[in-house]
Amino acid sequence: MPKLHAELERLYFLPGQALPPAPLRLVGADGESRCLVLGLSRGEDWEALAKLCAAVQDELALPAPALSVSPTASFQAWFSLAEPVPRAQAEAFLEALVRQHLAGLPAARVHIFPRPGADILNPVPAFDPESGRWSAFIDPGMGSMFADAPGLDLAPNPERQADMLAGIGSIRPADFSRALAQLTQAPEGAAGPGPRQDPRQFLLAVMQDEKVALRERIRAAKALLPYWK
Repeated sequence: MPKLHAELERLYFLPGQALPPAPLRLVGADGESRCLVLGLSRGEDWEALAKLCAAVQDELALPAPALSVSPTASFQAWFSLAEPVPRAQAEAFLEALVRQHLAGLPAARVHIFPRPGADILNPVPAFDPESGRWSAFIDPGMGSMFADAPGLDLAPNPERQADMLAGIGSIRPADFSRALAQLTQAPEGAAGPGPRQDPRQFLLAVMQDEKVALRERIRAAKALLPYWK
C-alpha cells in the first residue's frame, strides 16, 4: 500500500516511524508530537464529534481532521501538525477542545492521544480479530451510518483510503499557536487576570518565557504578527 503509507507518513508519522501494522508512535524521543487524536468510545456520540469538527474549521479556521471508525474505538478525529510540538501543548489543545465542545459527555467516553500512559495507537486501517471488523478512515458525511455498528465488515480499499487522506491538510505552526491561544483564553467575564485571558497575552507570555524552547518562542512571535498590523 505505498500510496496509503505515503499519506500516513505525510500527515502523522514521526521520523523513523515503522510502517503499519506496527503501532503508531505519537511522541518522539524529544517529547514532541505531530499526530493528535480525539476519540469517542460510543457510536451514539457521533453528532457531538461532527459538531466539534465543524467548529475546528469555522471558529478556529484550521484544516479539518481526518475521521476514522473502529470496532474497538468507535470514532476518532486525527489532527495533523506540520511541525511537532511539545506533548504538553498537544494535550492542552485537545483538552481545550473537549472542554469547549464535549463537556456534556461523560469523561469516560472521551479519549485524547497523546496523554500520560497512552503514547501509541493502533494504525488505521486495521483488522480486529475479536470483532471480525476493520477500522477505516471515512468521509465525514458517512459518520452517522456507523453510529450503531462502528467498523467495516470488509477490508477498506487502500487506494480510496489514500485518496481520503490526500484531502487532509496539516496545521501550520502559526495557526496552531493562534488556535491554542484562542482555545485557552478565559471565558468572557471570568474573574482574575492571567496570560490566557487574551490570545495576545498568552502568546506574549510564551514568547517571553525563557523556560520555553526557542522554537516555540519564535512560533509565538510569528503568531503575534497579525495583532500588530
